[in-house]
Amino acid sequence: MPQKYTLKKLIDHLILESQGPFTTEEFVQRIQKRWPRTFSKSTLGRVKRNLSDHDGLIGMEDDDFLPFKAVLKKIGHLSLYVELGKMEWDRRVFIPGHRMIPYLPPERLEKDLVFLDPEGREIPKLKQSFYIDEVIHFYHYSGERHFPDEINVNEWMPVKSSLGLTVWDLSPLVESADLKWGDGLRLELLNYEEGIFQIQRYSKALLRTDQLKRRTLNVALESVLARLYCDESFHAGGLQKQILHGLFLLEPELIGISPFSLTNFLESLEELAVVSYETGAVQLAPAWTTEPAPQTRKESPRVPKGETGSLKEIFKDLGLAFQATEFKAILYAVMGSDRFKLEVVFLLLFGGEGKLFLNKKQHNAFYSHLRKLLNEVTEDLKTPEPRLLTELREKCALVKLGLIGILRFLEGKGVGLEDLPAETLVQVMELDQFCVENLSRLSRRGEPPDLKFIGDLKLSLKFVLPHLNQLEEEVYHQLGFY
Repeated sequence: MPQKYTLKKLIDHLILESQGPFTTEEFVQRIQKRWPRTFSKSTLGRVKRNLSDHDGLIGMEDDDFLPFKAVLKKIGHLSLYVELGKMEWDRRVFIPGHRMIPYLPPERLEKDLVFLDPEGREIPKLKQSFYIDEVIHFYHYSGERHFPDEINVNEWMPVKSSLGLTVWDLSPLVESADLKWGDGLRLELLNYEEGIFQIQRYSKALLRTDQLKRRTLNVALESVLARLYCDESFHAGGLQKQILHGLFLLEPELIGISPFSLTNFLESLEELAVVSYETGAVQLAPAWTTEPAPQTRKESPRVPKGETGSLKEIFKDLGLAFQATEFKAILYAVMGSDRFKLEVVFLLLFGGEGKLFLNKKQHNAFYSHLRKLLNEVTEDLKTPEPRLLTELREKCALVKLGLIGILRFLEGKGVGLEDLPAETLVQVMELDQFCVENLSRLSRRGEPPDLKFIGDLKLSLKFVLPHLNQLEEEVYHQLGFY
């Protein structure tokens, strides 16, 4: 051991070598093997304080410590995602901000990060100036350490004060069509110590498809973090340590089901809240404060006009809970399987609307269009299709019918969707969006979807069906409508 090593350098070196959790006593023993000197009690106390405050360690219960390296070894394949804002898109730049947590190296400044394009080429850095109110939202959760320090104060007009930022030039990606409006960025960690990431396109369509997966990841992570909060060492750390600790303890199968977004996660919190202290520290804490009363949500009154041109126009005019393309896919599922009864499904779809049609003319037009569609579906079903595709359509139809069943139940109790708790309503909307997108695609029976669509749908249904079961349990048995 070279004598020029200080105790602090030795501690840093040993932490960097650590591959897994350790106790304070185990760490002291490792120091004594490498630093053959007598330790006073005060020195040992200083070592323990250094461990608790060290930027590369996460405090755990029972005086254990978890090095970042061990966390990254387990979750390093978990990519981050960033949804680009309008200002970023207009300027063709990327501003990392707090969105790089949890992978922002504590000892590196934002301007030192390196981003590579999908081909592995380094994305150029630019120095630009912004009004503070244009970019402040990128640093809400950064804490004092990573907040930009190049502030130019306009004493005459403080609102026009500006920040000098290092940003990354996305114009080559836009010009090459590797990035389109509405797309996000998927960031893969290549080297944590050096702060090197590779950017991949995260398409707008995939962002929508992955909504339920992101929700599953966020709910599971918050549940873990809420349990951890009873441990004093947990709430003594900052936001980055808390997030990494929670991700480390997640079930392995949840890591990687969806890229992780700090902003998306923090905006989804229910049991926890983000707090900021006078010291500049930002961390999670229980949401003890009373939440404000939710805003009233009401549907705009629907005034039917008596449309008759097509089923699509009639369904929209009547304000039905499903689209014509979804209805066609449901018919394929119902008429092509013995597990459904057509009369029961029709009663569920149309029986809860009261006086369904505006007038006799619309009534007759509906049944005329329906007969044509039934004949078309009957003919199409004579042509066989892969069993897997049929099963996927049936499962999607079950999800949609389950949602409509919930709607009928609420109508029977005199309750509207606007009366549901906000979180429950969000679940309904997410599941309904899933059905709209996938049933509409599955309604084109003569155009078999590609293998990627089938693979994505198979995976999505693994999360969607449990979500539906949870939603039905909550609505039917926990909301107290009885």
